[in-house]
This record gives sequence, structure tokens and C-alpha cells, in this order.
Amino acid sequence: MASRFLNASYSVFSYAAGRFARIPADAPLPPAISIELSSVCNLSCPECVTGAGLLERRNSFLSYSLAEKIAEELRGFTLSAWLSFQGEPMMHPDFFRIAELFAGMNPAIATNGHYLDRERCISLAGSSLKKIIISYDGVTPGTYGIYRRDGDHELVTEGIRRLAATVRERRSGLKIVLQFLQHRGNEHEEHAAAAFAGSVGAGFIIKSMQVLDPSRAGEWVSDQGRSRYRRSDDGTWHPAGSPQRGCLRMWTSAVITTDGDVVPCCFDKYAVHAMGNLGSQSFAEIWRSGRYKAFRADVIQSRQTVDICRDCPQGTRLLFRR
Repeated sequence: MASRFLNASYSVFSYAAGRFARIPADAPLPPAISIELSSVCNLSCPECVTGAGLLERRNSFLSYSLAEKIAEELRGFTLSAWLSFQGEPMMHPDFFRIAELFAGMNPAIATNGHYLDRERCISLAGSSLKKIIISYDGVTPGTYGIYRRDGDHELVTEGIRRLAATVRERRSGLKIVLQFLQHRGNEHEEHAAAAFAGSVGAGFIIKSMQVLDPSRAGEWVSDQGRSRYRRSDDGTWHPAGSPQRGCLRMWTSAVITTDGDVVPCCFDKYAVHAMGNLGSQSFAEIWRSGRYKAFRADVIQSRQTVDICRDCPQGTRLLFRR
């Protein structure tokens, strides 16, 4: 554990050296990793690239053998393994086997909550997962369905109750957090959603909404105090400001898709900036490659020259607590 904290500390130091002192320093292997177990989903959320049918991957699910390779290479370096990206992770047929590969790396997932039957709840309570974030965007079916299209509000609500009860019964250390994606159609149910979370012993967070086209943010956003978008005096919408140079995430984390592509961050949803593929390279080779170093140098120089950085809300508060 100590070596992983030292690795994380040096990751921050290497970023600071380049960002503030302009001294090039190679980034050690990242202390955080996001792994896309599934690129498919059972819902059709309109502002999600998967739900809107815009995402194409060669593989719908990450292979177990690739998950083994990732876990083996990053064990000893990674403090946080996030087992979610664009799809619904619990649709993976080997979900629980893969989750166990990342024991000791504080594995966590985000899920839409449609796969919380009794058997899965028991498995979750006994798994190595440290945290599960469940989308819960309304306390009534009508409000919930505004965004979670094709979702089953009753199924999710009962699943949350079932998981919370199972965690209590089995004295599990799994932390349950309900996430409320705020938009103008559900904000009136924020208090009731928080009360429901409290009634089952779950945490509760409010997340600002991301839209596929920032110019249409006004269709969903009403509370600019909790938004990643701002409205100009002429009525147009645009992403909130972010730092002109640098991004700590380029030194401390990466994302791996179901196809084995290593991309620099969660804003590269289409893997446009794939730095390499784990089918033919090790993670270390990709992370230390000239291509990755050049990309980090571009981000240090100016975020405005990198397409995925221009709309990124880095530096803007995205999560809120009641």
C-alpha cells in the first residue's frame, strides 16, 4: 500500500514539475484507472452517446483475459479502479469475476440499477467492490423517465431497497450512493430523492448534467449554480470556463475501452485519441510512449489546441451534496 501512495505522490509531483516549473518529468504508472466493462446499455438516455446510439466499439464487453492483464500490470500502482465508462457494467456476463481481479485497488462502479435482484445483491455485498453509485433521478416514474428512457423506476427502487437491506444483513462494507442527475424536469424532486436515500442508509449526491451539444444546454439546464454550462448575455450556451493549460488527469489516470484502447480521459468517448491498444502492447509501453508524452505536452502548452479538452469542465464543480 505504501508503494502505491508513493507512486500517486510522484504522479502529482511530475505533473507539477511540468505544469508550473516547465521541467519535463515522466509520469509514473497512474494511481487511478477507469475500465469499460461494457459499451452497451439497456437504457436510451438522450444525452448519453451509448443511449443515443452514437457509440461504436468492436467489442461489446471487455474480455476476461484482458481484464486479467490490466489487473496484473497495474497491481502495486493503482489506488482506484473505476469499472465503468460508457455502458452498463452489470450487463457483463463475467462482471463479478472481473470485479474480483481488482481486489485491493478500491474497485467501484456506476450503474443504472436495473440488475439488483436478490442473487446479484448477495454477490455485491460479498464482493471486493468498495462503492456502487446508482442513478436515481426521480422518485416518481414520470419524472425518472424524462431522462432514463426505457428504464423501470419501480424495478430500480426495489433493487435499491433490496441491496441496502442485503448490505445491512451481511454487514458488508459496500458503500451505496444514489446519484441524482439534475435537470429542469426533475429538480422539484431533489429533496424527496435525498430523503429516500436517507431512508435506506445510502449516500446522496447531485451531479450536474452533460449534454451532447453544449449549444442545447438550455433544454436541460435551469440552475446555473449547479451547471457545467453558462449562458451568455446573447442567450447562447457554452461550457463553463476551465484552466487554459494543464490537466492533472493526464498524469494520474487513463481509460481503457472494451476494445483495449487506452485513451487519456473520460471525455474521449469515441477513442479518437487512443494512445495504443493492449491487444499488442503492455500498458506501461503505451503510457510511456512518445505519442502519450507528446499529448501531455500539448495539454500543458494549451488545452484549447486539444479538441476533447475544449468542452471539458475541468476546474468546475460537478458534484453537490445536500
